[in-house]
Amino acid sequence: MTVTVRLQLTFIFVYTRASMSKLNLRQRNRLEAKRRLQDVALTLFEERGFDNVTMQDVAQEGEVSESTLYRYFGTKESLVVWDEYELDSEIGRRLFKKQPPAAAFRDALITAFATQGSLATLLRRVRFLYATPQVHAAAVEQEFEDRDELAQAFAMVRGSKERSLEDDVLAGACMAALDAAMNHWQSSNGELNLSSLLEQAFATCFPAIPPVSISS
Repeated sequence: MTVTVRLQLTFIFVYTRASMSKLNLRQRNRLEAKRRLQDVALTLFEERGFDNVTMQDVAQEGEVSESTLYRYFGTKESLVVWDEYELDSEIGRRLFKKQPPAAAFRDALITAFATQGSLATLLRRVRFLYATPQVHAAAVEQEFEDRDELAQAFAMVRGSKERSLEDDVLAGACMAALDAAMNHWQSSNGELNLSSLLEQAFATCFPAIPPVSISS
């Protein structure tokens, strides 16, 4: 992801809340458990500081075994980085049919954040992503992967299997715009409108970008 939100980018770029109706009971229980444990972890990090909380602390407070916590998240940093949103390929395909890739990516992000409802949990996570070196490093590592996948997706939109220099530059600029918008948003304590910030950031990187269009 950027140093903000984990973007699981393959070919399409829209996050939507995992449809509970599509999950079996075991999957629903796992998702609910991860949501709850992330909330527990964020609360502990806020109260004690990230460095002063261990995985054992989170497991005890969350009333699960430490091995279960590691199985769900792997690392303490992942308790912040993990995002429950998944990609909606159909929305993404429609966007890419209508718009240039940068505009489609921007509108997909705006659509995604709109579907999340309350952004309170996202804001809590983003604060740690920017303020905590260990979490920042984990997010940057993910960002490199996401940028490469985004560039590959842009190549696929062009009908090519190989990424070009232009694809890499375009992907990097898109990720930079997202990062800048998220940073300003969290710096304002969530008071600024995230969608407007995204629109402004992308317009700065891509002056000729079409207006926002997120209708179906």
